[in-house]
Amino acid sequence: MRKILAWAVLAFVAFYVISNPGNAAGMVRQVASGIGEFASALAGGGQ
Repeated sequence: MRKILAWAVLAFVAFYVISNPGNAAGMVRQVASGIGEFASALAGGGQ
């Protein structure tokens, strides 16, 4: 069951990236920016 769910999620992500590459790139940029801000805050750079 777990493998089927993982393959379904992977197929959905692939479909999303192929059908909306611009939106997918924007989402990746937002996630990366959020991770960077979080890391910066942990390092004390967010003060």
